[in-house]
Amino acid sequence: MEIQCLYSGEGFNPIRSNQKFASTKNRISYHNAKLKKVRDARASIDNKLHKNYLILLELMKDKTKGIFHKQFLKGKGYSFNVLTHYEEYKNKNRHAIYDFLIIEEVNGIQIIRY
Repeated sequence: MEIQCLYSGEGFNPIRSNQKFASTKNRISYHNAKLKKVRDARASIDNKLHKNYLILLELMKDKTKGIFHKQFLKGKGYSFNVLTHYEEYKNKNRHAIYDFLIIEEVNGIQIIRY
C-alpha cells in the first residue's frame, strides 16, 4: 500500500504502519519547518519581552525596588504593551515581566523584583 509523504508529497511504501514520511530527513525537515512558522509568529513579541527584561535587569542590578519615570523607561526602549503575566500584589492584579512586578503610580512606575 503506497502512501504520500507529508513533507515532500512523494509516494512510498511504509515499513511501519504509523510511518508518515518517506525518510528521516523529510520527517526532520517537516517538523523544523512547522516550528519555524511558530517561532516567526512569536518573534515580534518575544523580542520586545527580551528587550524589556534586559532593561529591567540593568536598572535593578542590586535593588529589589525602584521608581522610574515613564518617559525614562520609554527612552530606554521599554515597551509597555507586552507582559508575561499578572501577579497579585496588595489585593490587586499587577503587570509582571518574569520576576519583575510593574506598578503604575502617580509619581512614576514602581518596579519590584520578587
